[in-house]
Amino acid sequence: MQVRYTETALAEIEAIFSYIAERNPAAAGAVVDVIETTVARLEMFPESARATDEPGVRMVPAGRFPYLIFYEIAGDELRILRVIHGARLRPWEG
Repeated sequence: MQVRYTETALAEIEAIFSYIAERNPAAAGAVVDVIETTVARLEMFPESARATDEPGVRMVPAGRFPYLIFYEIAGDELRILRVIHGARLRPWEG
């Protein structure tokens, strides 16, 4: 399975890193590492996360951190749609 990040997801990961790095550079790297590890697990087990209310979209938490990874499976491609803080509205709610 091939993984592809949307521009939105990449921008969100960059924003998460930048925000945390201002306060704690080591923690920022750890958060991004967990996001990448979670996506690598999804690449092997794409249907392991739960479905959302949005048809075709699945969601998985990024380890112990408060970030949620939203993705869809399209053929042999895993598309990372969004990476947001769990306290924010879901992408289809706002």
